[in-house]
Amino acid sequence: MKTHRRVVRIGLLSLVAVAGLVGCKSASNQMTESGAAAAASPAAMASAATSLVDQMGGMSNVLKLADAFGANISSNAVLSKALDPATIAQTKQGLVNEIAKASNLAPPNPGVDLAGALSGKGLDASGVSALNSSLTSAANAMHLNGAVTQSLMALIGPILQALLPH
Repeated sequence: MKTHRRVVRIGLLSLVAVAGLVGCKSASNQMTESGAAAAASPAAMASAATSLVDQMGGMSNVLKLADAFGANISSNAVLSKALDPATIAQTKQGLVNEIAKASNLAPPNPGVDLAGALSGKGLDASGVSALNSSLTSAANAMHLNGAVTQSLMALIGPILQALLPH
């Protein structure tokens, strides 16, 4: 009987020890993984939790960005030949709408989108490049941080690339 209890006791202690080790390993892995993810990209984690509009400082800054973008388009020799003032105004509204939609907000300019404003304007690779430069310059003038500018370009870049003739 003593031998049986001793075997059971050793078996239980072994089971508790193994379970403890497995639990520690799992907790350690979870801490390491979450710690590494947090340390690797705090800006990415913050940006995932906030919308692009919020990252830019609110809708008023989105409108300022659109104004700077429009001014850059107007002052660019390639773009000012291809885009009239009405198209530039629609392009600004389309930019605001794209940022709002990406932020799960209702677009403030119903019926306007960036692709629609710019399609059919005969933009070639140099025109699309000038649009990219105009937007990047506007973001820099607004002092948007690198992560926000990257998010903005990731949103708008494919729309602009789709304008190129295939």
